[in-house]
Amino acid sequence: MKDSINGIEFDMKYIKEVPTPRQLAFYSLDCREAFYGGAAGGGKSSALLMAALKYVDRPRYAALLLRDTYANLTKEGALIYRAEEWLGGTDAVWEGDAKRWRFPSGATLSFGYLDGPRDHFNYQSAEYHFIGIDECVNVRENQALYMFSRQRKRISDGEIPLRFRCASNPPTREQMARGAWVKRRYVD
Repeated sequence: MKDSINGIEFDMKYIKEVPTPRQLAFYSLDCREAFYGGAAGGGKSSALLMAALKYVDRPRYAALLLRDTYANLTKEGALIYRAEEWLGGTDAVWEGDAKRWRFPSGATLSFGYLDGPRDHFNYQSAEYHFIGIDECVNVRENQALYMFSRQRKRISDGEIPLRFRCASNPPTREQMARGAWVKRRYVD
């Protein structure tokens, strides 16, 4: 069921929260790269999930949502939990072994993590239209940059844009060493 919110077409079939104006602005972006920052409770994880679901009606669309650890993906209220709340009971099917949702169009929404210093190599030869990193200040810069190489599309994919999205709280003192790249790339 397509809705129009402030003139932006928005599909509420899979998205079970009405977006805030900031989330809607983030959702509507089709540029290659964007960052959603802010304090805890500001809707960043939901905004990433909304953006990842934007093109699930298109055949072969592939989205990937990442966190720093598997544990942080599966906590109550985290990305996998939230996706289950939104997608459970719809025509999307959870493929548990692969940690992904498959949609009637054939599109997929996968979940992964970048915990160890070589975990980004788990995505070699993978291809995604959308890659989102939640709490990106916890991810190593070289791993995030490597994920850009996993963005690909074929001519037959038509109007599906390649999109790389990051979201994060401001880094704590402990996160500054690993997360300084986020400030350099998106804030400064």
